[in-house]
Amino acid sequence: MRCLDTNRLSTGRSAIWIFNAITKNDGNSSPKIGGWLILCAIGLVLYPVQTLFSLVTELIPAIFSDNWAALTSPANPGYHSLWAPLVIAEVVGNICFFIFSIFLIAFFFQQRRCVVKLFIFFLIANIIFVGSDYIIINFFLIRTNTINMDATINFVRTMVAGAIWIPYFMLSKRVRKTFTK
Repeated sequence: MRCLDTNRLSTGRSAIWIFNAITKNDGNSSPKIGGWLILCAIGLVLYPVQTLFSLVTELIPAIFSDNWAALTSPANPGYHSLWAPLVIAEVVGNICFFIFSIFLIAFFFQQRRCVVKLFIFFLIANIIFVGSDYIIINFFLIRTNTINMDATINFVRTMVAGAIWIPYFMLSKRVRKTFTK
């Protein structure tokens, strides 16, 4: 039981040390990442994890399994000529977003000046990508009167993130003071 308390204490100290390292300002340099940028940093760090998980569990298995034959066979009742290009575009797009997000994370924590433009570009490109996916799935591929809730939730989440973070990165004094290197 005592070992558990020590581990919990050690984990708590590690978390506090990491938080202080990110947010502490020595007075001579630009402000460390703090305020609402902490939430942005958390989302940015989680993005490639979520994207990689989606690639490994959903998209790549769709290509390298019996699902691909079901999607691309005209004899299948769920067949549509857009399924194959959509799945390939999703895989390629998610790989590109994954790689871009890794570079964006590195630049974010280095507090590079280019982060503001790159992050806004990243959000706009993500809105276009997810929006296109949403439109293609719900208006061309699904042949019933139902709407794909996964695609809808993803589209709404992406739009809300863009509506919050794009204006924040364009107008925030903290952002202007933080990303100066």
